Amino acid sequence: MTVPKGIARDTLLDIVVGWYEAGADDRLIDTADAAEHAGYSDATSRQTPFLEAVGVLDRDGQDHRLTSRGVALAAALANDDETEATSRAYAILAAWPTSSRLRDILRGGAMPEDELLVRVADVTDADLDVSRERIGCRTLLDLLVWAGVLDRTDDGLYLPGEVETRAVERERAALTVGLELSVDVDPEDVESLVSAIQSGLDEDEPPSVAAELDGVSLRED
Repeated sequence: MTVPKGIARDTLLDIVVGWYEAGADDRLIDTADAAEHAGYSDATSRQTPFLEAVGVLDRDGQDHRLTSRGVALAAALANDDETEATSRAYAILAAWPTSSRLRDILRGGAMPEDELLVRVADVTDADLDVSRERIGCRTLLDLLVWAGVLDRTDDGLYLPGEVETRAVERERAALTVGLELSVDVDPEDVESLVSAIQSGLDEDEPPSVAAELDGVSLRED
């Protein structure tokens, strides 16, 4: 099951901050430490499967640490920077396959919450007859709307949110990379360069790419 369990959106975000304040930005942390900082003992441990699923936490045995994107989100939340936090949340949640499935469902037409909850439960294997899981499905929708992955009208109808070409474009900046290759360039060099560019695109910060290889010139516009 990949929904938050029995908590509201703000509580879930407080728990993310709790992991950050416990030190999970640079080391593995026990759930009890994160819970102490978040102020939610039982609820903190219940959210780890969801936070792992969306890519906010990484697990190592019984401990966890924040991913790079999780750190960026948690830092923005800790600094009360909602604009940055929603942008970071969008980058995380828009890349989550469950979000894509819900958006595809809503492209067939706007839905009221009760109808969409049934579809959310189907997609996430949640049981709407279990109170915590039903609350979690609602929290998931609230989280997706807050992040801009879904839209909700004043009448309570849900729609797919606007799609960005790259979820990490928090400044809406476009990156154009030009490659000029000579005929005798080593294919392994090209593969390494492309991997480096992709790594830069995957970073949370706008990428800056520079490289020189025999027979290869790289231009960033």
